[in-house]
Amino acid sequence: MNNKKLWIERLQQIDGEMLIKKISMNGQDIFLAYLPLLTNKKMISEYIIKPILNEKNEKVDIQKLLESILYIDDAFLDEDMDKLENYILKGYSIIFCSHCKNYIVANTKKTEKRSVSPPELETTLRAPKDAFTESLETNLSLIRSRIKDKSLKMDFYCIGTRTQTDVVMMYMEDIANEEFVEEVKEKLSKIHIDGILESGYIQKILLDNTFDLFPQTGIAERSDTVCANILEGKIAIFVEGSNLALIVPKIFIEFLDAGEDHYDNLYLGIFSKVLRIFSLFSSLLLSSLYVAVVSFHTDILPPQFILALATSRTAVPFNSIIEAVLMELVVEILREASIRLPKQVGPAIGIVGAIVIGQAAVAAGVISPLIVIIVSLAMLCSFVAPDYTIMSPFRILKFMIIFFTGILGLFGLVMGITLIVIHLSSLTTLGIPYLSVLSPFHREDLKKYFLSEITLAKKRPSFLRTKNPIRK
Repeated sequence: MNNKKLWIERLQQIDGEMLIKKISMNGQDIFLAYLPLLTNKKMISEYIIKPILNEKNEKVDIQKLLESILYIDDAFLDEDMDKLENYILKGYSIIFCSHCKNYIVANTKKTEKRSVSPPELETTLRAPKDAFTESLETNLSLIRSRIKDKSLKMDFYCIGTRTQTDVVMMYMEDIANEEFVEEVKEKLSKIHIDGILESGYIQKILLDNTFDLFPQTGIAERSDTVCANILEGKIAIFVEGSNLALIVPKIFIEFLDAGEDHYDNLYLGIFSKVLRIFSLFSSLLLSSLYVAVVSFHTDILPPQFILALATSRTAVPFNSIIEAVLMELVVEILREASIRLPKQVGPAIGIVGAIVIGQAAVAAGVISPLIVIIVSLAMLCSFVAPDYTIMSPFRILKFMIIFFTGILGLFGLVMGITLIVIHLSSLTTLGIPYLSVLSPFHREDLKKYFLSEITLAKKRPSFLRTKNPIRK
């Protein structure tokens, strides 16, 4: 294709908003094509148009134009006409001459992005405050600035037939297990979808089973968290336009591990992890225990407590199971409302709503005061986990256990817990048992989990089967 008319017709077929600018240089015509909405006009003016107009040589070919005239550093030659559409729609500028069969691709992309800000999901007292943004380049630079090792590998993918979203897979080549790396590569390369808008799309695709309730991929907002996981031998996945990185593989117990556990005092880290485990079970079981005690097993309480409980429930028209379900539903509605409301009024509405509704319901005799305390405590416990995605399944499963307990008492509660444990035991993430460290039991890995001390944990987790198990 060496005709100016054919070049222009081919480019105009891509997008009607494209500009094709002719630049005359010593009697020679050079054409510049770009989409104004996606390109940085200042870069085009300063780094492309200005140096071409200042060139004094009579005749310049496309190769010399690239090597000696243009000021832009990210530019290269290509001759594949089928790639023109992708280049233009990604924000690149195309420079060509009417008599040349190849063209210059210049990176003049303009991306609106916010600056690096403190994390909102992984807030902590002692940890770096640089959280990821929606800019892929910014996120990758945060990782590269911390891990200055040539073994840090980045594999780039372009996923989505219409969105052409850039996805980056990052891992340590001399640490990460090759089987895990190849499996993730295979899953990413087999994605055929018209658009990827957020990392949650990739997170669902990486599931071993689409209908699994529990997350098998961790999310991370802080760069130090991702770096720590990469150095463990795990794989991080970044998606253009998402401020959350994905971490694979991730087992159940790791969702209760926080970055500050490794920075703070050893004993404080142990206490925090035990507290999170206790909170997780409390958020799942407190309401069900209330139903079991009130409806079936009041005899396990001291006599004075039985009398106080009976007195508080004298005017309540509902049985315990309906009472617990109604209160849990109110709490879930308040939780969703506080998330969707504007940031300035959300927390206030959540707190005031819970107090007003709870107090009014107790005063009206609709519910007992004890269930208000129990449900409120369970809600507080659900916010303790560092990775909130692990609590989402328990928000659903607590209703199942309430119904089981309401029908069968403590036997139903135990049966519900047993079903959950059986399901967890059957899950895998990249072939690793989801309950690793606990089932199959590994004493050293469990000790390293609780003793979050770099001087004591000199080996990487055995379930990752890393190439280099020793931390040097």
